[in-house]
Amino acid sequence: MGVAFVPLYIRALGAENFGLVGFMLSLQAMSLLLDFGIGVFLGRELARRAHDPVRRGLIRQLIYTFEWLVWPTSAAIALVLMLGSDVIAQHWLRPQHLSHAATVSAIRIMGLAVALLWPSSFYTSALTGLEQQPRLNAIAAIFATLRYVGVLPLLYFTDTGLQGFLWWYVVVAAAQTTCTALVLWRLLPPARNPLRFRTVELIDARHFAFGIFAITASALVLSQIDRLTLSALRPLSELGYYTVAVTVSAGLGRAVQPMFNAIYPRMSRLVASRDHATLVQLYHLASQCLAVIASAIACVIGFYAESVLWLWTGDATLAAKVALPLAVLVAGSALNGLMNVPYALQLASGRTRLPIISNTIALLLGIPFCIVAVQRYGMNGAAWLWFAVNFNYVLFVVPLIHQRLLRGELGQWYLRDVLPPVIVSLAVTLIAKCLHPTLDRDLAGLMWLAGIGLIVLAATALASTGVRNLLWKLIQRMRSVA
Repeated sequence: MGVAFVPLYIRALGAENFGLVGFMLSLQAMSLLLDFGIGVFLGRELARRAHDPVRRGLIRQLIYTFEWLVWPTSAAIALVLMLGSDVIAQHWLRPQHLSHAATVSAIRIMGLAVALLWPSSFYTSALTGLEQQPRLNAIAAIFATLRYVGVLPLLYFTDTGLQGFLWWYVVVAAAQTTCTALVLWRLLPPARNPLRFRTVELIDARHFAFGIFAITASALVLSQIDRLTLSALRPLSELGYYTVAVTVSAGLGRAVQPMFNAIYPRMSRLVASRDHATLVQLYHLASQCLAVIASAIACVIGFYAESVLWLWTGDATLAAKVALPLAVLVAGSALNGLMNVPYALQLASGRTRLPIISNTIALLLGIPFCIVAVQRYGMNGAAWLWFAVNFNYVLFVVPLIHQRLLRGELGQWYLRDVLPPVIVSLAVTLIAKCLHPTLDRDLAGLMWLAGIGLIVLAATALASTGVRNLLWKLIQRMRSVA
């Protein structure tokens, strides 16, 4: 939903107003810093407690205790952004056509939207720990539809413009957080004792949670530094164009995130029960599934970046400007997707030091790189930071992970899990690109792109041993049922 309707938003709002929307999304992502690692801690802790008869009755107490931190933090987010709106509008953003008053007003509404949506991540993490992904999928689908489709009548049948767009986000954010909280509380097991704030729960969580906070803080800065640097050094309209590329590449992340949500609590349970054989099997199969999905999507979008944008937006100027940063960003997102399974393994094992160190090094090198790149090459330079960081993670960090966890499995991860899908995706897409270099904006062009996407995905799946065997088992199961 977030990807499909962006062209309509740009036409209705204009590049500069959509740049403000992109700035709001960056604020929303940066607000996750204030989670202080609680969400990831809950995912791991609830996965362990849910299957422990002794500790199962303490789950409600745990959620109740952390709620006392979540909602005051949400109020603080709203207050800080509202009070700082004038400073942000005057000294950070660079609008060329929007008035100062309109920019300040938009930032204040953004603050309310970000603050009301922020607690939903807490409840989502708890539901993930309880392995309630089907319910989370339903909630995500409902509110994605409300958020992205529901705003269209406001844009096209009223004159509310950017203000109406942002206020709609406020309403949907409040509804989503309320719904997610109610679903969680209905699913929690009964409490053994009356609910009360228990300081001991916070003390027990502090080491792992603060480690996760450091990882999250550094990772968020890394993922947002390109947009923040662009917003400070380049015109706001350029940030609007770059937001289009980020939105498309983030679609790959949305395809990868459900796998992480599913395997992280399961890995936490397997680590706790010391079921090493099942853990290794899950690790490699999940890695192969992610490699198939990430490489197939990234290759098709990357090789056909300008054609995808042209087919999607109908704006040839936008497609030409955004094609290169989109190709680079989607390649970086694919590499980032490959890191999800090793990262889940580290968190399930309670290890946070290596991600903290690697992110810190990436920040120290990446921030000056991004500033220079944006000053010289604009949004094209900004995109290369995301690719460089993730390329180095796959090349250097993964071996360090396997030195500490799952020793002896590194060669299989590179040679069997990752390389076959990547090589096949690149080869098949490159052949398709040579046969049909450019696509027209018509049904034939759309059909070619869809057909190539399916062919690349099928070829990549067949190149992966684990995915191929999994598909064969599913086919056999369907035959037996029929």
